[in-house]
Amino acid sequence: MSIVPDGTPLVLLNAFPLDRAQWDPLIDALPEAPGDIIAFDVPGIGDMPLPEEEPSLELIADAAVLAMREVTGHDSAVWVGCSMGGYIAMAVAERHPEAVAGLALLGTKSTADTDAARANRLAIADAVDGAAGHPDPRGAAEGLVGTQGPAREALVTAVAANVARHGGEGIAWGQRAMAARPDRTEVLRGLDVPAVVAVGALDGIVSRDDARVMADALGVQEAVLADVGHLCAWEAPDTVAGLVADLLARADADAT
Repeated sequence: MSIVPDGTPLVLLNAFPLDRAQWDPLIDALPEAPGDIIAFDVPGIGDMPLPEEEPSLELIADAAVLAMREVTGHDSAVWVGCSMGGYIAMAVAERHPEAVAGLALLGTKSTADTDAARANRLAIADAVDGAAGHPDPRGAAEGLVGTQGPAREALVTAVAANVARHGGEGIAWGQRAMAARPDRTEVLRGLDVPAVVAVGALDGIVSRDDARVMADALGVQEAVLADVGHLCAWEAPDTVAGLVADLLARADADAT
């Protein structure tokens, strides 16, 4: 867990299978430290060991809320989730709505996996369980990065290096946790907090339709970010920093 101290909490929840280093460009791009910034690794990824419990996004959500409150002394935070991190943020919203002062969902979806997608996740989990790591970090990175042109190679190389750091057991745990998630669209419909929904125009995993479902449920307009893919906060940190800074300002205004 990494922390930048002081002020209103901002919790950053990672995409899969990446550790909290993915947020460094966004943190650097924020106009000023808006308050406590907490970035969590999920079980089996980065510095976070695997728990004894069965794979569960709800387990992560409960632990994240508890840790946020213990570290910051605040009861609520602005939650920013990318991909798997968005799934976790929505689990927080369902289980601990009072802990959500604002919500940003980046490159994620509120719907559950289709039967085919769930079967694919479980097959991948079985294949990598016990392996040294991801079988193709470069291939995974290629699918996550939408940026084209001269900047692409450096981004793909950095994402691949991050993916390669994590063992097969952690990757398998995450896939099984995501496969078990429910549809949480109605959870979003029940929230009354400042919110942002953003998707990369070149995201090959999450569609604009997926983003629109969440945006409609939250009563906001989805932001489509040009020239970037699934990891929009890594690929376009300045743009996403603007969205997050505005979200924090709105959450602060609601709190006063």
